[in-house]
Amino acid sequence: MPDEIRVGVAGLTHGHVWGLIEAWKQVEGARLVAVADRTPLLDKARPDFGVAYADYLEMLDKERLDALVVTSDNQASAQIAVNALERRIPCMVEKAMAANSIDAQRMLDAMERSGVKLMINWPLAWDAWLYDLKRRIDAGEIGHVFHLRYRNGHHGPKEIGCDEYFVDWLYNERKNGAGALADFCSYGAALCRWYFGMPESVYCVRGNQTKDYPVPDDHAVCLLKYDKLSTEIEGTWATKGFDTGPNPVVHGKEGTLGVSRGKITRFVAGKEPVDEEPPALANRNPAKYFLECIRENREPEGILSPYISADACKILDAAKKSSDSGCAEAP
Repeated sequence: MPDEIRVGVAGLTHGHVWGLIEAWKQVEGARLVAVADRTPLLDKARPDFGVAYADYLEMLDKERLDALVVTSDNQASAQIAVNALERRIPCMVEKAMAANSIDAQRMLDAMERSGVKLMINWPLAWDAWLYDLKRRIDAGEIGHVFHLRYRNGHHGPKEIGCDEYFVDWLYNERKNGAGALADFCSYGAALCRWYFGMPESVYCVRGNQTKDYPVPDDHAVCLLKYDKLSTEIEGTWATKGFDTGPNPVVHGKEGTLGVSRGKITRFVAGKEPVDEEPPALANRNPAKYFLECIRENREPEGILSPYISADACKILDAAKKSSDSGCAEAP
């Protein structure tokens, strides 16, 4: 790989793109050379790039790229990644991996054929507690774990000020995969898949509980069943003001672990709760991490792994099927 890394960005409608552009600007030796998008957002991005395109395929054909950031809607991002991987361009795709598990598998197939790296970026991956909590669970600190609950979200994309292009596809089930279920239960699905593997079944309740305009769903709750373990993941575009209790919470036979403001608290019957600061992450820059994976020929780990994220898509597909059938469904 050359000393200077030429980076392209395909799609600007995923609201997380601006943070990723800033992350790449902080990576020594990386240069943002090209961007492609069909919306007026292209004008906002132009100053950071050497050239701008309306068509991402034209960009892929004309530019020599060493890495591609894919930040379109969940449906389009899957196709963009497949096209780029087929050209042997490593891809960092912003969460979630795809709108459905079929497209996620297409991405895996293209990655495996090409032999280049694919990383699914979850903002959650840059929080130190995520890794320390798993370490403590795996070490048996609270004995056999029998339940985890995790919730994520806010009171709505439009309500918190997301731009119209982001809102447009988030509210489109075909492009997003669902509503709050796809947006925020996806985090919990990836977390549970990494911590505990694939569940036996998924039961989901979702709906438009608070909005006076159409959305696929603004609140969703999924119950994942494992052998002697259950997990509860909640995604919301309806909650205005979260409670201050720990999140996530993990219950084990010998105690409970909860995360509050980045610290992990251990609760044991008859003892005072103990707060601990997780060890700091060596790197919190997703662009730098992805570049290290490319240069060192190593696979993205944890929830950044495309295999973990593809399984999370299967979990969400089962959740959607369950919300229609009223029954628990196998992923």
